[in-house]
Amino acid sequence: MSFSSSKITAITGATGAQGPAGNDGADGATGPEGPAGSVNTATDYAWTGSNRATPVAENDGSFDLDNGQNFTCTPSAAVTLTFTSDTSGGGSGALSSTQSGQSGFILLDNGGGAKSHQSAATTFHDSDFLTTISGTGKYLISYLCDGTNVYCSTTKVLT
Repeated sequence: MSFSSSKITAITGATGAQGPAGNDGADGATGPEGPAGSVNTATDYAWTGSNRATPVAENDGSFDLDNGQNFTCTPSAAVTLTFTSDTSGGGSGALSSTQSGQSGFILLDNGGGAKSHQSAATTFHDSDFLTTISGTGKYLISYLCDGTNVYCSTTKVLT
């Protein structure tokens, strides 16, 4: 087989495997602008598929926002609702700007027994919140984090 410069152009040219529109090129499948490339966080994107995650079980009432967005909680006793951030997985770190804007839901299931829940100093809610969620049954709590504090609201008991 003889060598010619046209064979190089076929690989590195505009549509070649390593060219701008080729698989490895800037616009190619594995290039920086292709599907496997980096995401520009300053750009608006349209989702074409579903975007969801499995709820994280946090039965001790401490919700590590680095572990997920939505949680379930089936406490065996009263808990103190606390929101943390800890990339090491210990769930004891302070909130930071990394969690600012994170929101989600907590499905709280007190089961058949009422529990006298409390909340941490950085967890804000209305004056009836703790009384409401301390009753028997299931409650859906929504939350929004500003990086320092977490603001919560809840449903009445779900039947």
